[in-house]
Amino acid sequence: MLIYSPKYLVLIFAMLVLIVSKLKGQLINNNDIGYVEDYQKLPRINFVKSNVVEYEQCKSLNQFVIPKIKQSKTNFYLQTNTGQIKFKKTLPDKKDFNGYEFLGYYPQLNMYAITENIMSDELSFGSLALIDSITGNSYTIVSIGDGAVETPIISPRGNYLVYYYNWLYDGNSCFIGLLQMNRNKTDILEEHQSFESKNFMIEGIRWLDNDTFIVKTFQSKDIDGVHFKKINYYRASLN
Repeated sequence: MLIYSPKYLVLIFAMLVLIVSKLKGQLINNNDIGYVEDYQKLPRINFVKSNVVEYEQCKSLNQFVIPKIKQSKTNFYLQTNTGQIKFKKTLPDKKDFNGYEFLGYYPQLNMYAITENIMSDELSFGSLALIDSITGNSYTIVSIGDGAVETPIISPRGNYLVYYYNWLYDGNSCFIGLLQMNRNKTDILEEHQSFESKNFMIEGIRWLDNDTFIVKTFQSKDIDGVHFKKINYYRASLN
């Protein structure tokens, strides 16, 4: 684990406050979800061994699209039923930058996906947020490490979102988070279950049906200068 100086931590915290405050000024409501301490109060995801045949049987649903949006060289705009939201683009050609990147749209959820990116003194941080195109509310999935979590994969009926994060500095370590969606509640997204491992990393996740998903994992090893990659598959049932 990297240890940052107090100077860097203060700088990054100040930048985060600045960006979040600007974003909150445009959104109806901003919610942070996915804190590890909240997941720890909930059941863990239980896995059993699976295989490549079962993984390949999973249907590939077109649940995430990249629509054409209004944008300029420095900004992009997302349209919601409550108005248009302006986001400053990430400009990585600069040494220090902060901004957002548009990832795509979930038609089934009526949600946009974006990432917030910060670079300062060669330190980079990121987080992923889902923007409700109906209400204008934002749901930021709290980052497990320095970077944003991977783009969530939604279940066939759209009531679960599973995402993962591979640790960059701790080899063969990962985190999986499972969110439940219910538009009949005030907080439509909430933590449901999670899983952590120090034995492998995630290469992909696919839903077999609405209550079952399969994870493709890998372990990396270097033996006598030769790199080995071992693949395994695990199945989780939510019932």
